[in-house]
Amino acid sequence: MKSTSSTQRASRLAALFLTTASTAFGIVGTAAAADNAQVEEVIVTAQRREERLQNVPVAVTVVSGDQLSQRQTFSSEQLVQAVPSLTFRKGTTNVNSALNIRGIGTISFSAGAEPAVSTVVDGVVLARSGQAFFDFFDVERIEVLRGPQGTLFGKNASAGVVSIVTKRPSATPTGFVEGSYFEGNEIRVRGGVSGPLSDTVRGGLTAVYGKYDGNTKNVFNGEDVNGYERFGVRAKVEWTPSDNLTVTGIADWVNAVDNASADIIGFVTPGNAILGQLGTVKTGEGNKQISNDYAPVTKDSNFGVSGQVDYQMGDYTLTSISAWRGWGNTEQRDGDFTAYLGRNVGTSSSRDFGILDFTQFSQEVRLASPTGQFLEYVVGAYYYHTDQDNFFNRLNVTCTATTLAGGACAAGSSTFVTQSNGTANFNTQLTNSAVFGQATLNFSEKFRGIVGLRLSKDKVEYDFARVSSFAADTPGVRANFASKSSTDETGTSGRIGVQYDVSENVNVYANYARGYKGPAINVFFNMRAFDTIPLQPEESDAFELGLKSRLLDNRLVLNIAAFDTSYSGFQTTSFDTVAGSIVSRLINAGDVSTQGIEADFTARPTAALTLSGGAAYTKARIDKYNCPTGSPASCAAHDGKTLPYAPEWKLNLSANYDIALPTMPFDMALNTAYGWQSDTQFDIDQNPLAIQPEYGIWDASVALVDRDGRYRLSLVAKNLGDQFYTSARIPGAFVRTQVPRDAERYFGLTLRANFGQ
Repeated sequence: MKSTSSTQRASRLAALFLTTASTAFGIVGTAAAADNAQVEEVIVTAQRREERLQNVPVAVTVVSGDQLSQRQTFSSEQLVQAVPSLTFRKGTTNVNSALNIRGIGTISFSAGAEPAVSTVVDGVVLARSGQAFFDFFDVERIEVLRGPQGTLFGKNASAGVVSIVTKRPSATPTGFVEGSYFEGNEIRVRGGVSGPLSDTVRGGLTAVYGKYDGNTKNVFNGEDVNGYERFGVRAKVEWTPSDNLTVTGIADWVNAVDNASADIIGFVTPGNAILGQLGTVKTGEGNKQISNDYAPVTKDSNFGVSGQVDYQMGDYTLTSISAWRGWGNTEQRDGDFTAYLGRNVGTSSSRDFGILDFTQFSQEVRLASPTGQFLEYVVGAYYYHTDQDNFFNRLNVTCTATTLAGGACAAGSSTFVTQSNGTANFNTQLTNSAVFGQATLNFSEKFRGIVGLRLSKDKVEYDFARVSSFAADTPGVRANFASKSSTDETGTSGRIGVQYDVSENVNVYANYARGYKGPAINVFFNMRAFDTIPLQPEESDAFELGLKSRLLDNRLVLNIAAFDTSYSGFQTTSFDTVAGSIVSRLINAGDVSTQGIEADFTARPTAALTLSGGAAYTKARIDKYNCPTGSPASCAAHDGKTLPYAPEWKLNLSANYDIALPTMPFDMALNTAYGWQSDTQFDIDQNPLAIQPEYGIWDASVALVDRDGRYRLSLVAKNLGDQFYTSARIPGAFVRTQVPRDAERYFGLTLRANFGQ
């Protein structure tokens, strides 16, 4: 743990918080309202019951479904532009992509580890981070809860929660259809219907389809990559047979075929042999070309059903959520990131192919007491079990003969022999059971205390076998290995805090939270003996001071939070080499910490103008790094360095302005948004070539809106500054990058029609 005492940390946190809060009140206190416009109240379920956002003593950012539509935000990768404390790590497939909050997240290829940021959809926890990276559709709101949330949300919530709430079926018949076209031949279509099916039943059905060619060219065959084709559907039925009983059933299915996992070669050390194997690819900053003879493809199928029962027992509410989910993932990629170009007789290239088959079952039961009493509480029990089967094959393609001069090899003129270099089959099962509770004690009308506790039991089991074609390690493949074992731990998480109402519209709070993420085992293709040693649980101590306010006659909502959190046993990925090839390893990296301050606001200077935004200063650092086996002597230099995917500064601003056009049959709506972040280190080993320089993304749209809300035609501009950036940089002898869709300027049109409103 950190050497700084809890008292010193709390004092430092209070000083930072009070300075910022005083400055903020000094600014807003001089503002003058132009009319009687007010910011609407936001209702959230951040504490497992509906309540006003401003009453929740937790740092929460809320993005509504309307805001997602206005900004044309379709995925978690784009959501980070609207939430300053949130960052996204793009992997070579959804399996190893991840979200970070306040600089903390679990970056891992392992099947025996869980993410530190939990994604929850309609109350159902998604066990693996890869399940969460689907297209947003039918969304009512997204709540991003920052800091450890393990008391009420339990599994994999040691850094925070992204809670996605979809829309309820409507009480009257409604429907919509929306179509979009963007440069680069990107097409998106959404549609849905909702309404009563009988006096006691409501239903809704929403579907989405998207297709994009890609922003990267494969010079080997001239095809576009980094694109996608996705289809999803969600059905929801709500049955209310009586005033005190509501039963909700949800079924969803999303299928995606992406080639957005291309490893783009960014930086290459002069003289590296790979330069002669890339053909016409121009490496360096801004590269959007690859040369792969084995096209990168990821296929995802994500589906599930859930049932929620809410029963009113007098003033008490009993809730049960049962869910089953399945996930299938198939990936293929070029293991050496090059094609036949520049190769000679006797040289080889590698290819990777993997299949993941995953299921999970979860059951949660909780009881919520009535509000407005001295003691208010939520208590419950939780259980879940996951079962994951993996198959992974790494093979070599060797040029054995050629008719070309100088021993050069090329398709059509040479003989290529394909040989399996290594194959692994492994099964991983994770089981968790827990009991939890959180209570609010209303000592007076203005002062209350909060206390919560969760007891968890985690078990990780695996069965692993790898067969190699060679007796010794070869590039990217270790020799034969088999193992079967399990580990289990009991952990405690909890919260204690106080909240005080300074006035009717201003309150302050202080929290201490104990975070916990269960044990892990590094189960992955190149697993070997020391990977069988279980990783210890990741534990944290989090302090947070917050202010929530509605000011200027409710024309301004301003929230501020200062935090200081230390983690021990931090679980993350480090990189290792196998016969000269880079592979990842999950390790207990040691002690890390994150401190900072966040602010977000929404303002309505006039009824026509809405301003919103946020800013986050985050100092996420490695306090004491545990060097993994085989590390160089310089490993200890990690101490004091920044954590990966943790920019020190991040901010976003947006504005919506409605313009009345009395002489026209429609009005105009203007929207603009800007997000900026400082330099970001992507590598825990601190490679300077893995730093993404600071950048800002500016989006804008102009919409013509029918006064009855029936039609909306929008011209959308994304990344107006044409700012290139990457969402991942993986260092080695050369640096591989991931280039997102929004790393270039493009324009599009969206037409939406609403019915039955």
